[in-house]
Amino acid sequence: MDTGPLFTALTLEFLEENPESRNTVLYQHKLPGYIGDPTAEASFRSLFRSIRKLFITSHVIGELRSRYRVRQNIHREFWLSAMKTLSDRGLNEELLALLEMYKNDALRQIVSISGPIDAGLVALANREGCALLTDDARLFTWKAVYPTLRIELIQNFLL
Repeated sequence: MDTGPLFTALTLEFLEENPESRNTVLYQHKLPGYIGDPTAEASFRSLFRSIRKLFITSHVIGELRSRYRVRQNIHREFWLSAMKTLSDRGLNEELLALLEMYKNDALRQIVSISGPIDAGLVALANREGCALLTDDARLFTWKAVYPTLRIELIQNFLL
């Protein structure tokens, strides 16, 4: 799962437990357009909860922390909620080292264009034979490199 949808999932889980923080979180973060539509939120939450094996790379956790800053007054509660949610979901967090990706021509190309986060997610989804769930259509570029790669846009599940 890509960083954006993962943050959305963790945010929705947090807000379900802490509804008083909804305005604070939604004001600070530009979440996907379907957030705010109760039906789409419920569909997204259901999709997230239906994932039997949740795979991410360690890079995704780093990007969560650096890209989505949570306000100090809810920081502790948000991350405790996130860790509990990920634990409950049976998270498989894989380390795909940058220098290991460098040894692979295709991954080296992806890193040089899209960065190590996208390269790691593409490599992980390809290796595990699972779909890469994302809200970033630019990842479809890498199907040319990995023709069997399955990429699914979150929006397609919420129609």
